[in-house]
Amino acid sequence: MTIETAYQALVFQAMNTGVEVLFYPPVTTSSRAAFYLKAKAAAERVKELFEEVEASLSRFRPESELSRLNRQGQLEEASTLLYNTVSLALDMARLTNGIFDPTILTALEKAGYDRSFELLGQPAFTSQTGFSFPTYNGYREVEIEPDHHRIRLPFATRLDLGGIAKGMTVDRAAALLRKDGYKNFMISAGGDIYLSGSEPGYPRGWRVNVQDPLTLADDFRQLSVHNSGVATSAITKRSWFKDGKPQNHLIDPRTAKPVDNGLASVTVTAPSTTLADVLAKTALMLGPQEGFGFIEQQPGCSALFRGLDGSIIQTARLPLENW
Repeated sequence: MTIETAYQALVFQAMNTGVEVLFYPPVTTSSRAAFYLKAKAAAERVKELFEEVEASLSRFRPESELSRLNRQGQLEEASTLLYNTVSLALDMARLTNGIFDPTILTALEKAGYDRSFELLGQPAFTSQTGFSFPTYNGYREVEIEPDHHRIRLPFATRLDLGGIAKGMTVDRAAALLRKDGYKNFMISAGGDIYLSGSEPGYPRGWRVNVQDPLTLADDFRQLSVHNSGVATSAITKRSWFKDGKPQNHLIDPRTAKPVDNGLASVTVTAPSTTLADVLAKTALMLGPQEGFGFIEQQPGCSALFRGLDGSIIQTARLPLENW
């Protein structure tokens, strides 16, 4: 039997990470050339989707709709994209009892993440005006009204949607490809991945290598994933020093400081990439014991925990391959 080689339709940069779109052609495809041409066009639409989301939701772009909301404190007739993303972020905050909190932007900037990650270490530039003291767990006071897509933020509260926008965009891209009739494909955006269908000759799904956050080896563990999202949250990649102290991009809303509980990373599988992304961040902030219990309570989800001390903890449903 001949095993098909995955077709890498497109690789591009968006949301400060590499995005990759892979397809496997169906067995019945009579013209591989026609399939590849169509798949390339579909991947270009995925790229356009990522560019659209980043232009609207990036906190690093002063002209973005999110930046306008943060400056003004409210928006009337917000775009469907912004309104739905804010609504989804609030749903995830409620699911995690505020451990995932889109209103921690001030604390994130205080930790030093005040510009796009590749610019950290350069002199800061900020266009923020007005009050900037933090309002933790302010998500409870964010008001949204569906009739006019009205969004109102609590006093001195600003949103960071970076914790949800990437996973959500991966899911939207997957829906776009399924609507076009594709079944066996992968969309990867940094640590956020959606895997549809399966690899040829491998009915269990796709084999996904999990990177070790301590050694950066790509064969730390291998998962079998089918029609699901996978996301990894780690403190070892987006980290920096401020005032001589190590910092990372995961702000625990209970302390308003970067998470520091002995965990290096958490990898989660879930029915959607958005959910996997949010749960990975939440479990990492909750720590190895509370985070483990939290994931075990989520239907259809599993997790792999890696400690800074080299420890490994995994939930019972983790779809491990060859372990």
